[in-house]
Amino acid sequence: MWRRRLFEAGASAYDWLTWQERWRDHCRSMVDHLHLQTERPRILDLGVGPGISALGLLDRLPEATVVGVDLATRMMATARKRIEGRVSLVQADASHLPFADASFDAVTGHSFLYLLPDRSSVVREISRVLRPAGHCAFLEPNARPPRGVWRRIRGPLRFRISMVLWRVASSGAGRFEPATLQALLDEALLAQPPATTLHGLGLIGTARKPLPRIDETGDRLRADSTAETDFKNDEARKHQRRELPLTGQPTRLESS
Repeated sequence: MWRRRLFEAGASAYDWLTWQERWRDHCRSMVDHLHLQTERPRILDLGVGPGISALGLLDRLPEATVVGVDLATRMMATARKRIEGRVSLVQADASHLPFADASFDAVTGHSFLYLLPDRSSVVREISRVLRPAGHCAFLEPNARPPRGVWRRIRGPLRFRISMVLWRVASSGAGRFEPATLQALLDEALLAQPPATTLHGLGLIGTARKPLPRIDETGDRLRADSTAETDFKNDEARKHQRRELPLTGQPTRLESS
C-alpha cells in the first residue's frame, strides 16, 4: 500500500524524471528481447506510469497495439494527458489483470517488478495473459552493480539524476540479484539468466511461456523443445556482450 501512495504522491516528479529522450531510448531497447513473430503484436506494458515506456515500444513497433496498465490514479491521469489515443490505458492491479487468457504476444515492464508486494502472483498473471511462446522482458535494479559504475554513467543531467533517485528508491523496495530475478520468472515461465544494462545498474530479465505439451502424438513436445533451444541459443549470443546497447532512432519529445 505504501508503494502505491508513494507513486500517487510522486507522479509529477516521476513524470519529469522519465519524460526524456535518454529514458525513452532505453525503453526502445526492450523490443530486442521480445522475439516477436508478427509485425503487429499485441503488447502489455505493466507499470506504464506517465507513458514513456509505451511510447518507446511504439517507436520501434509502430504497427503494434500497446496496452498500458498502472494502479496509481495520478499516474493514469498523467498518461492519459500524454499518450491517450496512441496507447490503450487500463487502471488495474497487475495481480488481477482484466484480460483474457493468452491475449498478448509480449509483456514488458520498466522498473516494475521490484515495487510489487506479491511478485509471484503477478508473474502467474503474466503467464496467464501471454500467448504460448510469447515472451516477457523486465528491466529491474541490480542489487550488486560493479564498482565504479557511476563514473561510467553519461548523459544529460536529468538522466543522471533519475539514475541516482532510482537507486535510492529501489534500496527500500528491494533490488534483484540476477539469480533471484531469474528464479521469480521461472515460477511460471521459462526464464533465462538476466543480462546487465545501464553499465550494471540494471538487469533485464527475460522469459518465455512454453507451448502446450501434448503427449498423445508428441508433435507439440518436439515443437516446444525446439522453441526452447532456439530461445536459449539466442539469449546466449546476447550474453556474450558485456553491455546492452541503447537502440532506436532519436525522437523529439514534447516539452514538459
